[in-house]
Amino acid sequence: RNISINATVQPIQDLRIDLTLTQSFNKTHSEIFTDTGGGTGFHHLNPYEGGSFNISYVALNTMFKNTAVGSSVYNQFLNSRPVISQRLGAMNPYTNGTPDPTNKAYAKGYGQYSQDVLIPAFIAAYTGKNPSSAALIDYNDQNIQSNPFKYYLPLPNWRVTYNGLTKLPFLSKYFSNFVINHAYTGSLSMNGFSTSLLFHDLYGLGFPSFLDSTSGNYIPFYQVPNVTLSQQFNPLIGFDATLRNNISAHVEIRKSKMESLSMIDYQIAENKSTEYVIGAGYRVKNVKLPVAIFGITRLKNELNIKLDIGFRDDQSSNNYLAQNIGITSRGQKVLRISPSIDYIVNPKLTLHLFYDRQQTIPYVSSSYPITTTQAGITLRFI
Repeated sequence: RNISINATVQPIQDLRIDLTLTQSFNKTHSEIFTDTGGGTGFHHLNPYEGGSFNISYVALNTMFKNTAVGSSVYNQFLNSRPVISQRLGAMNPYTNGTPDPTNKAYAKGYGQYSQDVLIPAFIAAYTGKNPSSAALIDYNDQNIQSNPFKYYLPLPNWRVTYNGLTKLPFLSKYFSNFVINHAYTGSLSMNGFSTSLLFHDLYGLGFPSFLDSTSGNYIPFYQVPNVTLSQQFNPLIGFDATLRNNISAHVEIRKSKMESLSMIDYQIAENKSTEYVIGAGYRVKNVKLPVAIFGITRLKNELNIKLDIGFRDDQSSNNYLAQNIGITSRGQKVLRISPSIDYIVNPKLTLHLFYDRQQTIPYVSSSYPITTTQAGITLRFI
């Protein structure tokens, strides 16, 4: 089931807001039918379900916050686990308010590493929601259309464009075009969930009843390997301007962040990136020669000069729940300078000169600094 809703809002002239809301839910069911004879008919054996879930989402409350081990967001995640556990314990008749034998702050069958506890606590903490009212996973699997994550509702993403500044008198004298851009894209995804053959509901009450002998937690109906929250500003703020003297400028600040909770090794992988982009260009027609050649002082041609400068800061870290430590796994700072000149001699001949220098400074000692430089001249004849 795929849901996609697009809308365009124009609250004032020259201001355009594009809204996008999406949800993707995929689920498959398979089982074996066997006739054992004796007139008993077919038997249903080894039922198995799997699928994926992805929605557009908004997690702005933690976008600009530190979420590493020891931060307020990470500590909120840890403190949300007992709250979610007690909520689940009160709902499950098989628990009936019984505390966990190893940690009284948790309910029986819903310990600190229970999937049913970790997922709602993670989403609540990393989106800035109250764990007492955060959505829980629904295991009431009635048919193929039943969605275990139906309480996680999609939220719209947006793109904002405003190009009305050139109508202001003091700007229209200098700019022929001035556009402001801003865009946000976020998603919440449960990648590759599948049913567990060890799940058991003893009395058919709609809750798990079988405790894993190793972890002491209930075996959930669905096993979810990881949950990912991803969001990016592309750009956070951007300007595209063209001056009346044929000079153009482009400035963008981009920011992205992704947190992924793994239920296999109980760690939170975090990737964050900040990028600054500055570009400028100058376009000249009928280039004037410094001296007259055969009486010609201007050429019927075109000269385009461009300069792009970019700086990107990428960092990846792993936060291990059991050890309560965070390790920077990889990352780098990248500086790039790229000037170029396009000289259109005539409609058949174009000359392109370029220079590109990129310097990479890694965060970890296992990687080494890299500097790449490219330069050249391209002659194109048609």
